[in-house]
Amino acid sequence: MINNIENVIKYINEIFHTKINKDIITRDFQTAGGLRCFIVFVDGMSSSQMINQFIIQPLMKNNDEKVDLLKTVEFNNCSKSENINEAIYKILGGDTAVFIENSNYYIICDTKDFDKRSVSEPITESVIKGPHEGFNESIRSNITLIRRIVKSPDLISEMITVGQVNNTSCAVMYIDKITNKKLVKELKHRLNNIKADYISGSGMISQLIEDNKNSIFPSVLSTERPDRVAQYLLAGRIAIVSDNSPYVLILPIDIGVLFDSPEANSQRWQSGSFERFLRAFSVILTTCLSAVYLSILNFHQDFMPTDFINQILESRENIPFLPFVELLVMEIMFELVREAGLRVPSTAGSAVGVVGGLILGQAAIDANLVSPTTLIVVAISGLANSVIPDYDIGFTIKVVRFCYIIVANYFGISGVLCAIVFTLIALSDTKSLNRNLLSNEFNNNYGNAVYQKPLWKQEFRLKRLLTQKEVQQPKYSRKWDK
Repeated sequence: MINNIENVIKYINEIFHTKINKDIITRDFQTAGGLRCFIVFVDGMSSSQMINQFIIQPLMKNNDEKVDLLKTVEFNNCSKSENINEAIYKILGGDTAVFIENSNYYIICDTKDFDKRSVSEPITESVIKGPHEGFNESIRSNITLIRRIVKSPDLISEMITVGQVNNTSCAVMYIDKITNKKLVKELKHRLNNIKADYISGSGMISQLIEDNKNSIFPSVLSTERPDRVAQYLLAGRIAIVSDNSPYVLILPIDIGVLFDSPEANSQRWQSGSFERFLRAFSVILTTCLSAVYLSILNFHQDFMPTDFINQILESRENIPFLPFVELLVMEIMFELVREAGLRVPSTAGSAVGVVGGLILGQAAIDANLVSPTTLIVVAISGLANSVIPDYDIGFTIKVVRFCYIIVANYFGISGVLCAIVFTLIALSDTKSLNRNLLSNEFNNNYGNAVYQKPLWKQEFRLKRLLTQKEVQQPKYSRKWDK
């Protein structure tokens, strides 16, 4: 088919509906030697200046009877192919396809030149100490940001296309001599077997490749920080960079990764350990405080000092609602205020959150709709949830908190304890790329939930990842100590 340029032109015009699709640009011209040429590209995604200067002009000046496209076109990034469907995919990505008469192949030139957001500071993972670069929606820019940090020839970036209609490009990145090849093979198998017309980006990909599709717990980490991706790649994990998304996916993960701070390695181990303790305490607080408070009011008033219970009961004397209704309504109102602060424009978001919280809380107390103690409990639970660094696990904990409140209203402390056991069982059954999310390495090379190991003691990679290279630094990384 490629030998007959008339068939090529007819096929391209039919596929792209060029009679009505005016942003698909085709150009039919001849070389100086009389050979017919045909190029096609998408207006707005390709650089017209580069096409005119480095493709059309060299071909029109060539007077040879047989033209070698790769030697004639003045591009450093050209690929040769004989598959017309590959050309169609590349054209839609911003490249230019060049066909010439009596040739059994064509070439694809990298002429991408569409608008994209510049590299800026991460929005959801801001840090005090550490880099302030974040990913954008361009897959090429994001891969470059990672390669700037991991300057190793063993860093592999394999391109895979997902989405049967919109053809979203993904890059599977890993370290060749470190990462377990079975994990890479399994991840590529899942990506290649996604059958969906539309894939918008990393958010949809993470849902389609996860192990436990009905689990409430996230099994994929999303991050917009290149330094964090580089850290996990060198630890033996795999990254998925998706086009049209400023978030990169990390697999496999464990529960510790979801609670890890982006600046953990940029601060001293004493500070890191204190922050880990705060986060662990915050998880317990935001999950259980409201449920325990409700259990004490309904069933276990003898657990607390008499004076304290009497003071709480006196503050509730004029409240017309049951403690369960009161607590549940305030929890929902708190989430509404927080969600409103996120969705309104950034200039007004902080004002909505602060003013809404103060006004609603004070007005509810003055109107005897809510007791001051209940408002304090709800505020502490919401504040503790804000300490959790990952948005996905933070939202999961919100849902778990509401479930615990419902259980506490009917079964008290014993019901809450059973709910905690059920949560741990569900968490232990959740997997990330065939690896348990609830790792049994509570005291591993990087520390545990409340302790961060010093950098000079982090000698080994995680055993559960079965990496090709277990040692990541010698026992004496500070050689002068030896």
